[in-house]
Amino acid sequence: MPLYSIITQSDALGSDGRARLADEITRFHVGYAGVPANWVHIVFNEYPDGHGFTAGRASATVALTLVIRIGRSPDYKRGMLERLWSLLQAVTGAPDEGIVIGIHEVPGSNAMEMGRIMPDVASP
Repeated sequence: MPLYSIITQSDALGSDGRARLADEITRFHVGYAGVPANWVHIVFNEYPDGHGFTAGRASATVALTLVIRIGRSPDYKRGMLERLWSLLQAVTGAPDEGIVIGIHEVPGSNAMEMGRIMPDVASP
């Protein structure tokens, strides 16, 4: 179910950088959430130079949005955010002020994968 959308300035990563980041995020998510690798989906979008802004100034901002099922603890999500931040920064070289990450949560009943409605997240 996890769906990662990553937005970068055009040519910020190149195909090798995208492949590396996708591999690292997939390995992270599989280990952290304990899900099979084929559940982890990653989509890259790019914008032209001069179309990204931080503090009102043109900037090569890196944005990551993660959609997951609702039901994870705040500590779990904080851990995800911190690890994803480190991965993005290591691969893109973006400064702290040039990275933004957000987690969107949906009930399992509002998500479908492999032709099936997703179950709710099991409580620990």
